[in-house]
Amino acid sequence: MSWAQRRKATYVFGILIFSLVVFAIIVFVFLNKAPTCFDGKQNQGEAGIDCGGPCNILCRAEYIDPVVLWGPRWSKVLSSGTYNFLTYIQNPNVAAGAYNVPYNMKVYDRNDILLYQKNGVTYIPPNNNFVIFEDNINLHDKTPFRTKIEFTNGAVWQKMESQELNITAVSKQLIDVQTKPRLFVTLKNSTLKTIENIESVAILYDENNNAVAFSKTKVDSIDKDSTKEIVFTWPESFEQGIVRIDVVSKVLPN
Repeated sequence: MSWAQRRKATYVFGILIFSLVVFAIIVFVFLNKAPTCFDGKQNQGEAGIDCGGPCNILCRAEYIDPVVLWGPRWSKVLSSGTYNFLTYIQNPNVAAGAYNVPYNMKVYDRNDILLYQKNGVTYIPPNNNFVIFEDNINLHDKTPFRTKIEFTNGAVWQKMESQELNITAVSKQLIDVQTKPRLFVTLKNSTLKTIENIESVAILYDENNNAVAFSKTKVDSIDKDSTKEIVFTWPESFEQGIVRIDVVSKVLPN
């Protein structure tokens, strides 16, 4: 082989080696992507596939199902047959909640005939009691006797911080109870940042500690370390005397 031929062969061999190295680097990078919480694999200390460990999503064994403390209870808001329904629920999970949790609610009469049902979704805030409120349900001349609510499959639980614990009702004033009741409540945001999209539900109890009236309102925002007055209303007077008032707030996702 002549010198020119050896030089040409060396040149071709060098290009081939360079190409193989570049190809190997590309293949290595492609096949050795950094593990993530969305790669469909159990890696990086995860407790399951893309859950637990460093991932925001929790595995099934890492959370407890919410507990229905009472309800759905109903309150007649119009003599024509319109009702509000309220379910009071506990989330026992610390620093964990879920968005768009599906549920099914049913209302039956005394003869166990289905009067009303709804498939809905709710936000479950972390380590806090919360409510599911269904309002202005017209049953006409029918009377509720039994209710049922259950969570269905599909909830995705994840790590999150509670904002609800930083919102408190610092004053409550109920007036016009014999005509069209109104409840004035002052909410306080005790944090150093504005809290937005707040939903609050007022629960009124009689002397036997039965929840007999409910109402809901929303607040766009409460500035940091500030208060805001909200109003709950009812179109007709209460049949029972009111001895205790509870206000449950939820910071809805934007």
